[in-house]
Amino acid sequence: MKKFIAGFCAAAIAAGCLGVTAMADTETTDKLVSYEATSDNVKLIGRTYRKGDSTILGYSASGVEFKCTGTKAVFNVNGSAGPARFGVFVNGKLAKQGYIKNSKTDAIEAALPEGECTVKLIKLSEAAQSVTAIESIEVDGKIQPTEKAKHSIEFIGDSITCGYGVETALGKEQFSIYNENAAKTYAYKTAQNFGADYSFVSVSGAGVISGYTNGKDRNESLLVPDFYDKLCFTWSWFNGEEVAKYDWDFSQYQPELVVVNLGTNDNSYTKNDETKCAEFAKGYVDFIKEIREKNPNAEILCTLGLMGQELYPTIEKAVADYTAETGDSKVKATELSVQDSNANGFAVDYHPAAASHKTAADELTKAISDIYGWETVDPVDDGVDAMTKDNDENFDKVVEISSSTGNSSEEAKPEGSSSEPAKDSSTVVSSSSAATTNTNSTTNPNSTSNPNTDAAMGIGIGLAALAGAAMIATKRKK
Repeated sequence: MKKFIAGFCAAAIAAGCLGVTAMADTETTDKLVSYEATSDNVKLIGRTYRKGDSTILGYSASGVEFKCTGTKAVFNVNGSAGPARFGVFVNGKLAKQGYIKNSKTDAIEAALPEGECTVKLIKLSEAAQSVTAIESIEVDGKIQPTEKAKHSIEFIGDSITCGYGVETALGKEQFSIYNENAAKTYAYKTAQNFGADYSFVSVSGAGVISGYTNGKDRNESLLVPDFYDKLCFTWSWFNGEEVAKYDWDFSQYQPELVVVNLGTNDNSYTKNDETKCAEFAKGYVDFIKEIREKNPNAEILCTLGLMGQELYPTIEKAVADYTAETGDSKVKATELSVQDSNANGFAVDYHPAAASHKTAADELTKAISDIYGWETVDPVDDGVDAMTKDNDENFDKVVEISSSTGNSSEEAKPEGSSSEPAKDSSTVVSSSSAATTNTNSTTNPNSTSNPNTDAAMGIGIGLAALAGAAMIATKRKK
């Protein structure tokens, strides 16, 4: 009996200790306040879409930014649509980078310094491979959106703009999301040079009249004009819906300047053929008209470079033709240099290395300053160039999402959407599994003797065929 009483008392004491521990954990957890990733609480970067309680991030470099107080920020990120790579910036400096690759919600945590600070999370990988969603943001303090920048730019491009394979030298490994980094691109760096807000519309392998092709026929499955009015081009599904069908609300982001860097993949089709180049010029004029329709007040700057400039004279002609036809003088052209592979080497599949992207950013920055009179900001070392994929963390801490307790907004419609997405996806191939399967095996079929002039191919021809099947229900005919 004495042994029983002693045992019972010991158990009671242990239970009491556990209770104290549980209370302590609860108190610690209660210090974190949960916020929704909406425009009431954060600055939305790039094309985002509010669906239910989630904020979907699509294209490269999309994300959120906010000011806050506290000691820690936690981004609860949904990985159900496939692997994705992220960077977390604190006060403008890259604090950590890494990836998610499970199908649940992961917690990406960042320690914060004392006082008010600025925190930013962006997706370093492209939308075609996967989209992702922020379920909530938790901080042990208050948050508010950062201010709108003086200037704003939209970058429209292909794999070069995505930062395809920029983390790895040629021949070291195949393309995957783990060696792609939008923060090391000419586009991101150009925006940084002006302290500008930005948005990417970039898809590996894409073009104006033809995506990358190693044959005589056009690749019509990867045409930017066909999905420019959508949230993003992707094979990923989110919560049973095809994200590629989500309409983009252009009122959510009206850039001061639109930079178009397309034509490298088209060149795999045109190949200096006079008839095909004329076809490209017409298609380019039509696309400028679409850009102008969606962005009535923006300056438009058309460029080409880094991986070949064969079609640049045709682009100049297209700009001249458009201006002559419409009288719109706010469309101009500027040429970028071909990457210096002797000095900088190549990235995966002959794509530009990080040093080549920086050179291109300097060229584009100067062109924008010269043409539009924009002033650059003082250079800031954001720490991006110092980090490589070897610094990546696996953000695999699975969390349970609790209801928001902070100042969150409740929206009946997706943020940045003009209509609800289609519910019927039975006629489209489900490709979230395909994107996951191919993430680590996608290669560039580029095998010509002059890689500088071949296509900026970010996705294999087999995946391009899948894209055609996946997009056929939504593709617009001109």
